[in-house]
Amino acid sequence: MAYLNDLQNFLDSSSIGILFELILVTTCISTIIFFTTKNQYISYLSSAPIFYFISKMFYHNTHLIFIIITMTVQALVILLIQKQNNLNEVALKSQTQKF
Repeated sequence: MAYLNDLQNFLDSSSIGILFELILVTTCISTIIFFTTKNQYISYLSSAPIFYFISKMFYHNTHLIFIIITMTVQALVILLIQKQNNLNEVALKSQTQKF
């Protein structure tokens, strides 16, 4: 219960903006890792330590729930990129079959 009380005290109007910014920066760095390594698992698993270290370095505090949210956002980004790649491949195959 103390964890939830600490979380409630942690969230105020200024910290919510900082958390969104940290999640955005973490997602960008993890997406760059995804494009360079072409490995979705490394990108997904790297989002947690990146968020943790950035949060500790700049904000001096972090919570497990925000690490989970960051990993969820990165998983959604990876799924969207892969879906777009699959749609592009299907479009290319249909174009080559027409000719």
